Amino acid sequence: MTNSEIRTPFELDLLVKAQSLKTTKPPSPWEHETIISANGVLACGWDQGENIILISGSGYSVTEPITGLCLHRERDKELTEDCVSEDRLTFHSPISKKSTSIFGLEAGDGIHVTSDGWQVEVIYPWWPRATVVLDYLFTPRYSHLSNAIAIDIQRLDSAIKCGFSPSGKHLMIMGSGGALIYSRKE
Repeated sequence: MTNSEIRTPFELDLLVKAQSLKTTKPPSPWEHETIISANGVLACGWDQGENIILISGSGYSVTEPITGLCLHRERDKELTEDCVSEDRLTFHSPISKKSTSIFGLEAGDGIHVTSDGWQVEVIYPWWPRATVVLDYLFTPRYSHLSNAIAIDIQRLDSAIKCGFSPSGKHLMIMGSGGALIYSRKE
């Protein structure tokens, strides 16, 4: 009998760690939670004021991350599509006339590490179900997933994407049903 396992012992150990993570809310300082419900979200990003841009097949919105207040909602699908770059990596706001990087299902990838050591990533220990893990890298003898927190994303569906705002003050996790934002306590 031959062993058909193709994963290394290190990879198997990492899988056990990933599968043992319990979902919870993020730790301090990520104490403020905002939920934005939206249908068919394809991409998202942060404008120059670090407001949330959500792009869907039915337009786009701009939302304040702490209050969840919708600052602008555009339902013109064609205008929205015209604002997304051909390579799907930037959104050119018709209001501010500025471009912003976007990430998502039909876009680029988000910012995954802050300057002060927080890291976020999507992993699949129970494929096809996604798990979002938040970890603090600046710890003595850091080991991947040893101190990670699995964030409860039960309300999100489809493929999951995540990223920090440029300042690192906010974390957005998006799925086709909207976004979950965690902000640092000020």
